[in-house]
Amino acid sequence: MATLTPAEITTRSEHSALANAGEMGGICQTCARPVQVQFFYDDPLNTPITDLEVQFVDHAGAILIDGIPTEAPMSRGLQDATTGVGAVRSELGGVLHGEVPFSAGALTVTTNTPEDIPSSAAQAWQLEQDIVGDLEAFEQSMKVQFQPYIEEWEREGMMGAGRDYYEGVGKGIAGWWDGEKDFWGTAWGALKSSTAAIENYLNANPELYLGLPGAMWHLQELGQQAGNALAEWWAEDGDNVIDFIGNLTELMKGFLTADIDKIFEELENLTGLEDFPGAIGEFGVMLKDAFADGVDWLRDMLEVLRRTPVLGLMANTAMRCLLMMTPNFWAKVIGEGVGFVIPEVLIWAITSIIAALSAGAGAVVLAARCAGIASKIRGAIKGSQHVARILSFMDGLRPVFNKIGDLAKALRRSIDEAIEGITSTTHRVLRTSRYWRTRLDELARQGHGPQRHEGDVTDQQLLNRSLHGFDPMTNSPVDFDRFRNKYGVEYNPVAHGTPPDFGGRTINVPGKGDLPIVMNSKIQHVAGAHATKFNTPADFVRAYDEALLDPRFKAFESNVSSDRLVIDDLPMQQIFGPSFQSRLKGYDHLGIPTNFGPNTKLIAVFQRGQDGLVRLVTMYPNP
Repeated sequence: MATLTPAEITTRSEHSALANAGEMGGICQTCARPVQVQFFYDDPLNTPITDLEVQFVDHAGAILIDGIPTEAPMSRGLQDATTGVGAVRSELGGVLHGEVPFSAGALTVTTNTPEDIPSSAAQAWQLEQDIVGDLEAFEQSMKVQFQPYIEEWEREGMMGAGRDYYEGVGKGIAGWWDGEKDFWGTAWGALKSSTAAIENYLNANPELYLGLPGAMWHLQELGQQAGNALAEWWAEDGDNVIDFIGNLTELMKGFLTADIDKIFEELENLTGLEDFPGAIGEFGVMLKDAFADGVDWLRDMLEVLRRTPVLGLMANTAMRCLLMMTPNFWAKVIGEGVGFVIPEVLIWAITSIIAALSAGAGAVVLAARCAGIASKIRGAIKGSQHVARILSFMDGLRPVFNKIGDLAKALRRSIDEAIEGITSTTHRVLRTSRYWRTRLDELARQGHGPQRHEGDVTDQQLLNRSLHGFDPMTNSPVDFDRFRNKYGVEYNPVAHGTPPDFGGRTINVPGKGDLPIVMNSKIQHVAGAHATKFNTPADFVRAYDEALLDPRFKAFESNVSSDRLVIDDLPMQQIFGPSFQSRLKGYDHLGIPTNFGPNTKLIAVFQRGQDGLVRLVTMYPNP
C-alpha cells in the first residue's frame, strides 16, 4: 500500500475541516450560522469549479476566511476521473464557513488574491500568444512537407492517384476530404483544377481508368502493396472507425466555435468506441470514465474555452493541415501498407489535448492514461516516406498541445469574481461556459459582421464571395440586406428563385402584391478585394471590444447628432500580438489565400438606430 505524504493527509482532512470551521472557545452556535458558496459552470454537467481560492468578507470589510480553495476531488481523498468522483461531483466546488457571526451581515465572496490576478492574466495572455505563434510556425512547416502532393493533385488529379484509391480506402478518403475541405479549407484553398470533374467522370466510368496516362506506373508503384499488412491496431472490423469520423470532425468544429453543447455531445458519442479492440477501444473507455468521474480536467477545458480561442485555433490548424493531405497522398500511404488513418489521427489529437489538460489540472492518473493511449496510436502508424509525413504532423503538434495545461492554470488563477449578499448555505454561482457564443449571437442581431466575417463562414463561402461576389448570408449574388431593404422581406432561394434571372419569378410583398424580381445593382452583393474572416468567436468578440475602447467610439456614442462611425486603422498586431495571422483567413478576387501582412488593420462600422442605440453593422480584417 502506498504511503500518504503529509500534503495528501492534509488535503484529505480538508473536507472535515471546512465543514467545521470553528475553534475552541469560538462563537456559540446560537450567535453564529453556517454560510457556504459553491461555484459551477453552466455546461451540461454543471461542472464544479474546484481549487478556486476564495475569501469571505463581512459587511464591514473584515476578512473571515482568506485564501481557502473550493473543494476538489482530493478534498474527499479521490483522484480526478477515478471511480467515485461522480458520486460527489455536485458537492464539490464550494467552501463552507461553519461559524459566521450574525453580526457579520450579508457576506461578500471574492476569488483569488487581487494583487495576483493581473499577473496571472498577463501570464495567460503570453502563453496564448506563444501557442498561437507555435501553431503558425507548425502550419508553415506542414505547407513545406505537403506542397509536392498538393501540386501533383492540382496537376494530375485522380490520374495520379492509382487504382488503390478506388479499391482500397478511396471512398473514406474522398468523402472525408471533399466533405471537410469546404469548411476548413487547406493552405492552398480550394484546388482550382478540374480534379473534381475528373473524379466524377472516373467514378461514373471506372473501366476507363486503366487507359489514362501514367495509370500503369502508379498501379505498379502503389497497387501491389495496397491493403496488405495494415497497421497492427487495424483489427478485422477496425475500418468501422471511419463510421465515427463525423463525430470526430464535429467535435473539432465544436472546439473551433466554442460550442459547449456540441463538444459534450460529441465526446459522449465517441464513448461508443469502447467496444473496439486496442487503443481505439481504450480511448472510448477512457472518455466514458472521464465523463462519469471527471471534474478538474473538465473545469480547465471549460475555462480555456470561455476565455480564449486556443482550443479552437488548435482544431482549426490541425484540420487545415490534415486537409493538405490530398487523396493522392493517401493513395501513396496505403501503398505503404497503411489504411485510412485520419480517424486515428483525430483520436490521437483529442487524447493529447485531454492529457495536457489533465496534467495541468493535477489529474495525474487520467493524464498518464491518455498519454499511454496517444503513444500506442502513434506507435502503431508505421511506414516509410509518405507515412512519415503523418508522424511528423503528430510530433509537431504534441509540444504545442502540451502548453495548454499551463494556460489553464494561469487562467484559473486569474478568475476574478465578486459575489455579494451571501447569507445561507445554498448560494450557488454559475459561471457561463458559453460566453463567446452568447456575445457573438448578440452582435449577429445588431448587423451582419459575424454572418460574413466569422468562423462559421466556411472556406467555400469565402471563396464564392471573393471569386463570384456571393453573399455568405444568401449563398448567392443576392445581398441579404439590400434585398430586405428593397422588398421588405428576407431572401428565400426556394420562394424567390435562383440568380441571375430568378427564373422569371415574382415576389409577394405585403401591401404591394406580386412584384417581378430581376437581378440588378440594387439587390446585388458587392464584394471587396478580399473576403476575410476571424477564425473563432472569441477573436471576433475581442476585436469588437477593442474597437469599443477607441476614443472615437466613445465620442460617437455621446454625440447623438452623428449616425455612422467607421474605424479603419486599428492594427491587428496591437489587438492580438505578432502572430495574429493564425487567427484570420481570407481570399483575394483570384481565389488566392490572403496574405495578412504586419499592417493588417481592423475595420469596424457602427450605426446609430432610430431608437438612439449604437449597433455594430460589420467588422472584418483588412489586409
